Amino acid sequence: MPLEPSGRAPLQEALRYAQVGIMLVAPMVALGAAGFVLDRRFGSAPWLLLSGLVLGMAAGFVTFLRLVLEPPSGGRGRGRGQ
Repeated sequence: MPLEPSGRAPLQEALRYAQVGIMLVAPMVALGAAGFVLDRRFGSAPWLLLSGLVLGMAAGFVTFLRLVLEPPSGGRGRGRGQ
């Protein structure tokens, strides 16, 4: 398989982008669903649902940044005792 300019195979690049998309949406869906269930149980609609969605968006964005902005070597930064 020919390599892209980034040094990765095209399928590997496609899977990385799919992972980024899933990691953006999954926390929002999971925490939103948990908020929905808790709202129905405690009768506090829609506050726990909205809180879950906001926390899910924040978690998804943090995960997105970690995946996209990883160092080119794939390792961790130098500032952690390495």
